[in-house]
Amino acid sequence: MKLGRNDPCHCGSGKKYKKCHQREDEQRAREVKSLNTLAEWIEHYGGALESATLERARAEEAVQAAARSWFEGEAPDDPLADAVFRQHALFDMAIAEGQTLVATAEIDSTGTEPALIEKLVEALARSWLSVHEVTECKLGKGLRLVDRLTGRSRWVGDPALAEVLEPMEVVLGRVVLYDKKPMLLGGWEKVYFRGRKKAIADLEGWIAEDGFESDDSDGRILWLRREAARVARRARAATPAA
Repeated sequence: MKLGRNDPCHCGSGKKYKKCHQREDEQRAREVKSLNTLAEWIEHYGGALESATLERARAEEAVQAAARSWFEGEAPDDPLADAVFRQHALFDMAIAEGQTLVATAEIDSTGTEPALIEKLVEALARSWLSVHEVTECKLGKGLRLVDRLTGRSRWVGDPALAEVLEPMEVVLGRVVLYDKKPMLLGGWEKVYFRGRKKAIADLEGWIAEDGFESDDSDGRILWLRREAARVARRARAATPAA
């Protein structure tokens, strides 16, 4: 039910709504209305979910241990500032009673249906880090990404993405399937062009050595979630040292 200006505020402060959270809620609602694409909507609420779980993630010993492994013993002061690692810690790692941290997040959903946020949480927890090649690009419409480690091909209807990526380029990142619509999550990185083929070949070799054939897409996804650190390190190692 929509609160009236003189109703008690929903935060429980005892103040009238107009004297408490009305202006803040209206600002958030305007921000949501200004989101013109699904990609912008996912970026907005995905960012809010990440922010809501950061402090808890910093306090988790499992996340600290993962950071040491991820950065090979030389973790930065705030490893969660690294978007690729942050997404792994929040979306892949089962910490809270077998749940990922993002599954426990609570955010203000002013301006949208809570059920849509729940669907986004599920989509993020089902995503995985991989290397994706751009195979088709249509300006003003979007592009096609092929996951080079699972073979899955998806059309990403994000016009903004088509402005910054070109066919044959490879990115390290996550494709989130929301309501059957694939979107490349923010925080992705380009893989060095000249080193991309060797990086993909090495990763493909490692997956095969661990017993996952090219037609075992589901098994490879489990491997990618578990071995996200190896995927990130190898993709980043494609860039020659300065």
